Order: sequence, then structure tokens, then C-alpha cells
Amino acid sequence: MEAQTSDKTTAYKVTSGVLGALALLGWGLYGYSAAFSGSQEDALREQTTRLQNEISQLNAEHRRVTAEYDQLRQSTGDLKIAQGQLASVQGQIKSLEQARAQLTESIAQARAQLGSALASDDGGPSQTGATSPANGPVRVDAVQEALTKLGYGPLTADGRMGSKTRQAIQAFERAQGITVTGNLEPATVQALEAASGISIQ
Repeated sequence: MEAQTSDKTTAYKVTSGVLGALALLGWGLYGYSAAFSGSQEDALREQTTRLQNEISQLNAEHRRVTAEYDQLRQSTGDLKIAQGQLASVQGQIKSLEQARAQLTESIAQARAQLGSALASDDGGPSQTGATSPANGPVRVDAVQEALTKLGYGPLTADGRMGSKTRQAIQAFERAQGITVTGNLEPATVQALEAASGISIQ
């Protein structure tokens, strides 16, 4: 009787142990499954967040590239306008350079003429014996003295019939109402002697 009771007790303990082990195994599998599902969900959420961040970056890059494209198109239009303005300015510069070349040439010619006039006035041949058609030789140095005395100078009494002396004679002739020639005509000589009181013949 005692032996049978002991066997039953042993069998019950074994059965209880097996059932306990099975229960623990079941709860373990459930916990692993739940943990695996939670890890997978977290991974998916993390991947979704990362993709959303990448999309935001792509959108920002797209906006930047679009803005640069629009600016480039506007710059291209401005460049065409600038090229047209540049061509106009280049044409104006070319015209100015041509005008400057012409002015430079004109200045050179004027200087050459002035140099010739000064050389004629300062270094021309002596004409102390200039001839008045009616009254014979005229002293050019005396003419220069008379003109200077009358305020048509100052002239250097060097006896040279240069451009300054001729201009002074013309001014005197104009003032006296005589035909303007710039030469020592008889009427000019007589009027000059009478006005200055200097004998020039």
C-alpha cells in the first residue's frame, strides 16, 4: 500500500515538473516572439524616420537647384543685354578714337604752322630796305618802332618783316580806314609817319 502511494507521488511530481517546464517554455517562446516583434517594429520605425530625413534633404536640394537654375536664366538674359550695351560702348569708343586721331593730326598741323610763322617772324630775311612803290625804300625797323609807339605791339625793331609786324600793320590800317593789306603801301607809310611822328623812309 505504501509502495503504491509512493509511486503515485513520484508520478505526480514528474508530471508537475513536465507541465511546469512546458509552461516555462511556452512563456519563453511568447516573450521571444514579442521581443522579436518589438525589435522589428523599432527597426522599421528607425528606417522610416531615416527615409523621411533623406526625402527632406532631397526636397531642400531640389529647391536649391531650382533657385540656381532660375538665377542662371535671369543672368543669361542680363548677359545678352550687357553684350548689346558693350557693343554700343565699343562703337562709341571707336568713334572717339577716330576723333582723337583727327584732333591730334590737326594739332600737329597747327603747331607746324605756328612754328613756321614764328620762324618767319624771328628768323626771316632782313627787310630794312622794304620798298614802297611810290616813295622808295622803307625802314622796317622804323615801322616797328612807330607801330609799337602807337600801341600796335610790342614789336622788336629788328628790321624783319615777320607775321607779327604784318598783323600790327593790318591792325593800324583797319584803325585808320585804309585798305588792309599788311604791306607797306604808300598810304599806309604816310599815315604811319603822320600818326607816330617817326620818319620811316
